Amino acid sequence: MEQVKLKPLIKYPGGKTSELKIIVKNLPGQFNNYIEPFVGGGAVYFYLNNDVNYINDKSEELMLLYKYVKEKNVTFYKELDIIVSNWNKLRNIALDKRILNLYISFRNDEKINMYSELEKIINIGIDKVPMFTLRKNVKFEDFLTKCLYSKFLLVKKNETKKKERLDNKQLLDNLEAGIKAAYYTYLRDVYNKPDEYNRLSKPRKVAIYLFIREYCYSSMFRFNRNGEFNVPYGGVSYNKKSLESKVSYYKSKSVRDLLKHTELFTEDFYDFVNMIPMNKNDFMFLDPPYDTTFSEYDKNSFDSNDQKRLANYLINECKCKFMLIIKKTPFIETLYQNKGLRIIEEDKTYFVSFKNRNKKDVKHLIIMNY
Repeated sequence: MEQVKLKPLIKYPGGKTSELKIIVKNLPGQFNNYIEPFVGGGAVYFYLNNDVNYINDKSEELMLLYKYVKEKNVTFYKELDIIVSNWNKLRNIALDKRILNLYISFRNDEKINMYSELEKIINIGIDKVPMFTLRKNVKFEDFLTKCLYSKFLLVKKNETKKKERLDNKQLLDNLEAGIKAAYYTYLRDVYNKPDEYNRLSKPRKVAIYLFIREYCYSSMFRFNRNGEFNVPYGGVSYNKKSLESKVSYYKSKSVRDLLKHTELFTEDFYDFVNMIPMNKNDFMFLDPPYDTTFSEYDKNSFDSNDQKRLANYLINECKCKFMLIIKKTPFIETLYQNKGLRIIEEDKTYFVSFKNRNKKDVKHLIIMNY
């Protein structure tokens, strides 16, 4: 029977799905245990679907996601169901023609109290959308009204600037994006300020983590200097995206079978590799944060000293076969050149450059000790 081809649970910055072809081509012939110290989305882990696995990542929420899927955690799935249900119900509010007509009246400069009228429509529609407990007694409907009001202003400004009016379908899409962005931004705020919300359990926070990972712009996951996730909603093209199929995939037997054969860790990479059994017949795949000026994923930095620690471990201590994929930089080259390793260079194109933090065309090094 052909082995089921699995895919990652979550889209992750720097994920290796697009590079699987060259990775698979250079895998060792056979191995026993599969080991991954920086698992992230786990493209290689899921593709290989090995019998015995040890995976690790410093991101607590990411590893809790793996844990909850592995355990089929009831509370986690209930929280996801609330988010999915709300997301679908918000579309009904977006399709309310009174909102479209209100915008058209506003665009035509009719004398109306737009904010007040918008508030009435939202208050009626929002009754069917249960929300998490809000901080400081701020009602979600008030937040949504403000966001949609801002969307009205922005759409009108853009139409005036371009001297071109959107048709009704385009308007509905944009207004729906405004409503969906409000819910996304609200949940992002819950994620960033958990202490200001009541009853934010770990399963609920992980459900929110998954949601904002899926709906943020281009699935980027970056934090500002205050440690807050600040990537905006993905926009119109994300309006009809749904987590329902992803939840079904999480519950599938093939995914849970792989996770049953996997031990999960949330440690520094060096602590992790010293906690697990390892011998020469095992295989370790490593995809650490790259040597850049902005290398924080899930608020976990990996600086030049960490890169040195990693290189020292791989060159001098690692007991098994390993493959490391990392961005080519002068610093990285000094760590691994002339150390008796096999190094392959490949071109990598990034389709998205978030605030110019990624150069679109870079070179990756594939470094192996076999």
